[in-house]
Amino acid sequence: MPRLTDTQRHEVRGTCTCMLAGGLPRREIARRMGCSPSTIVRLHQRYVQTGSLNDRPRPGRQRVTSDRQERYIRVTHLRDRFQTASQRARKSIGINGRRISISTVRRRLRSGAGWKACRPFRGNMLTQRRRQNRLTWTRRLRRWLMRQWRRVLFTDESRFR
Repeated sequence: MPRLTDTQRHEVRGTCTCMLAGGLPRREIARRMGCSPSTIVRLHQRYVQTGSLNDRPRPGRQRVTSDRQERYIRVTHLRDRFQTASQRARKSIGINGRRISISTVRRRLRSGAGWKACRPFRGNMLTQRRRQNRLTWTRRLRRWLMRQWRRVLFTDESRFR
């Protein structure tokens, strides 16, 4: 189940104390609030023990980049899109002077802006002159094809010589 927001937690706390005092079972409260009964029990116990509904601190490694550095990574990527994630990681330095890994740069670009790695375009850029050349080529080819198709005869699978 998805996590409850702060407003939902406070709503559960207010509703839960009123409904529990009224004799309503926790299962019914959970159904009305759209969460599991264990969520109601844990929230109520946490509020009774700590007096707060805030999330407890979680273990885990601290982030190497701050929000500001993540924005900087995205902006520098926009300025030079042909630079790879490994080149960007070599130039970027995280919090406390630690290096940023290539996978971190990729994750920041994917999560923040929704970009993912792809091969750069290899080929001629489509300029106005090239567009004009393509158009004249297709017009010439079209005329040639029209002359060729005039020689073709469509029948119902009969052979003619």
